[in-house]
Amino acid sequence: MKPLAGIRVLELTHYLAGPYCALFLADLGADVIKIESPEHPDLGRNMPGATVEGETAYFHCLNRGKRSVALDLKDKRGRAAFYRLAETADVVLDNFRRGVTERLGVDHASLSDVNCRIVTCSLTGYGETGPKRDLPAYDYLIQAMSGMMSLTGDPGGKPTKYGISIVDHATGLLGAFSILAALRGVDQTGVGRHVDLALLDAHVHMLSYLASDYLNGDLVPERYADSAHPYIVPSQRFATSDGDIVTMPMADHMWRAMCEALELTELADDAELATAPGRLEQRERVIEAVGQAIAGHTTAAVVSLLEGCGVPVAPVNSVPEILADPQIEARGLVVEGDGVRMLGSPISMSDVEDGPYHRAPHIGEHTRELLGEAGVEPEEVDALWPAS
Repeated sequence: MKPLAGIRVLELTHYLAGPYCALFLADLGADVIKIESPEHPDLGRNMPGATVEGETAYFHCLNRGKRSVALDLKDKRGRAAFYRLAETADVVLDNFRRGVTERLGVDHASLSDVNCRIVTCSLTGYGETGPKRDLPAYDYLIQAMSGMMSLTGDPGGKPTKYGISIVDHATGLLGAFSILAALRGVDQTGVGRHVDLALLDAHVHMLSYLASDYLNGDLVPERYADSAHPYIVPSQRFATSDGDIVTMPMADHMWRAMCEALELTELADDAELATAPGRLEQRERVIEAVGQAIAGHTTAAVVSLLEGCGVPVAPVNSVPEILADPQIEARGLVVEGDGVRMLGSPISMSDVEDGPYHRAPHIGEHTRELLGEAGVEPEEVDALWPAS
């Protein structure tokens, strides 16, 4: 049995952060019911890109294994039906702009009157307090505002966004973590809680040690060429004869092993470079020598060479390359469900089987089934969602 079996989640989200949060709960066994407006379903259904069985691959990968109910929460009948579902739910997750849940009557206070044990979680751009609380925000904007874009890219170039929607992904993960913590609180007290989670808060928190260095020592983070680490030398990207690798000899013995593997005897025997502070002091000299040595090898050769002597190293893969990597195959991360290929759960837990995986639901696919279970009469269901 999966650990969240018996937990019911009502998901009022679209695009990425919210669906990604609920995806982790579904993969761990929760019954995730995606509530969508009949006229305005999850916009992820129409994202550009590949399509499978009439839905976008984008939507499938974020909403697999969920069930869909079509309800118009602006209509009092739709809201009443939602309340019937909430009576037996454990969690309500939304990513509306601040104030929308109150207007729709699905905020924590309203739902607590229906079910005192309900946990609610709202993912918003800036949170429910502060001067920016009413502004719209998306991943790209938060990457810029959080300070993260200022740290990405080469020195002298323009700030650069991540290659993925890192803010949405990180906030979705924090949302799942927060919901599980709140559910534990319900076990202890019998009373639900509300989680107020902001994309900006989640991403600024990832500044971590860089923020701490500034707050405690006025050290302003810099950008380094070739994605170099600010403190550990030579930890960065190096060009090979046919591609690129990244290496990170964190410990002093790894540095010496690297020098011996690359036949850099002079550097290996230099006492000034024997420790991390010494290598940091002579960054340019170290980088130039290591870079020249690596450039004479193919990517496969230098990866094999450094792995063989215990030096952390990785090729800079393309997406097709990593998806074909034997390690990914061994971990079973690429899965198929109902003809849709996607990435499975990254969580491997003892005594819990992975999968099975199923496609994402069609809009309103489970409306009749779930509202019937909740006690809504068939004629009422027909009025709410004729397509059922």
